[in-house]
Amino acid sequence: MSFEIQVLTDLAVLMVVASAVAFIFYKLKQPIIIGYLIAGIIVGPFTTPFHLVQNVEFLSVFAEIGVVLLLFTIGLEFPVRYLRSIGRVIFGVSAIEITLMIVVSWAVGAFLGWGFYDTLFLGAALASSSTTIIAKVLGDMGKLKEISSTLMLGILVVEDVVVVILLAMLQNVAIVHAVSVVDALWLVAKLVIFIGGTLVLGGFFVPKALDRVSQVANREILYILMLGVCFLFAIMATQIGFSAGIGAFIIGVVIARSRHREDINREIGPFKIVFGAIFFVSMGALMDITQIAVYWFPAVIITIVVIVTKLASCGFGTRLFRYDKTTSLRVGLGMGQIGEFAFIVAKAGQDVGVTSSFLLPIIGVATMITAFTTPYLIKYSHKPNPNNPTDYLYSQV
Repeated sequence: MSFEIQVLTDLAVLMVVASAVAFIFYKLKQPIIIGYLIAGIIVGPFTTPFHLVQNVEFLSVFAEIGVVLLLFTIGLEFPVRYLRSIGRVIFGVSAIEITLMIVVSWAVGAFLGWGFYDTLFLGAALASSSTTIIAKVLGDMGKLKEISSTLMLGILVVEDVVVVILLAMLQNVAIVHAVSVVDALWLVAKLVIFIGGTLVLGGFFVPKALDRVSQVANREILYILMLGVCFLFAIMATQIGFSAGIGAFIIGVVIARSRHREDINREIGPFKIVFGAIFFVSMGALMDITQIAVYWFPAVIITIVVIVTKLASCGFGTRLFRYDKTTSLRVGLGMGQIGEFAFIVAKAGQDVGVTSSFLLPIIGVATMITAFTTPYLIKYSHKPNPNNPTDYLYSQV
């Protein structure tokens, strides 16, 4: 069988199994994302006796496209007008959460008897949550415009910025056993220039450019241009250490100022659904469930610590800024998982030869567990509360 036919076969199997499992979860009124993950495990290379999909790595390309489109559309729906009023809250809660997470991770590493660098990289790996999973679950529930969701998405962006800086500093420490202040400052400068430049200059030029194109060309050309801009900024983000998804999210926030926001969001919707499903199924396919039996004890400890610590830090931090208990609980429970950046951090420690071989698979198993628990935590936190006046504060945005 040729490579092209094999890929098409894998894609067909993946989508058929995913739709079947997702339908079952839909009928059972369970989170669809869990169905996608289980479908991935079923067709993946680590599940005996199926092995239905052979080219999981190639499907990761489709998965990356799904992440970019998903976070781009989240950016289009992000209530940017409220950023000024909640900016200090986002930075304050992020500072509390990241600091406490690193300190607690250090204690966990010491409890497990890990070495200095294992503990150091564990703290950095657990500092960020999963933007993709949180955005997908909130989107499926129709809760993206709630104030708690806005706070979470803002915190997630700050987390990714901090983790990128932490990773660069940790790699520097591991190699030369010292922190380069110049390198750290230069990295911060690049991140500030990218985000600030995109929001300020992009906010001025991009919406006007889209409006101008819409006047002289048909909508098909407008949508192609918009997708080109989306992927261009996704690539630019990767060049300075960000994830492609965060770059797409930021430019989505910018394009949200255009009067064509709703049209763009509607046209991209089907692509986002298809490629987003491929991402989560691919994520499930890449989960090596055989590792659970080997590393279940430290992985379970880390999972519990992550959920409890992020609930406490994000929930307390949000409450500290005078938000009500329901909003604080939603932010705390919603942030209770390990992000995709954890793999990058753990792999970086392994690449420079300072972390033990067990760190990456343990973080992988813990991430796998939290991927399954997160939808239920978010669903639980959004049980109707008629006494909470802020539940639908942004429903008209």
